[in-house]
Amino acid sequence: MIALFDVAAGTKVGRITAQQLQALMGWMEEESTEDREYYLTAEDCELMEEQGIDPTLITVLREALKGREDMDLRYQSE
Repeated sequence: MIALFDVAAGTKVGRITAQQLQALMGWMEEESTEDREYYLTAEDCELMEEQGIDPTLITVLREALKGREDMDLRYQSE
C-alpha cells in the first residue's frame, strides 16, 4: 500500500494501491523522476472523474482535500 500525506500538515490523509499510484502519476505533473509530491486541486478530481480514472482513487483524493480547493500531496510506500 501507498500512504498519502498532506504536506502542509504532515498528516496521513489516505492509502492507495500501487496501481492507483501509477494512475495518479500518469495524471499529475512530476518535476523530476524522484518527485514524491503533487499539487492536487478539486478541479483535478473532477477532470480525473471525467476521464474514467479509478473512482476509489478519486474518492480518496477528495477526502484528502477535505473541502479545500487545493493542497500539496506526498506519497510513500508503507
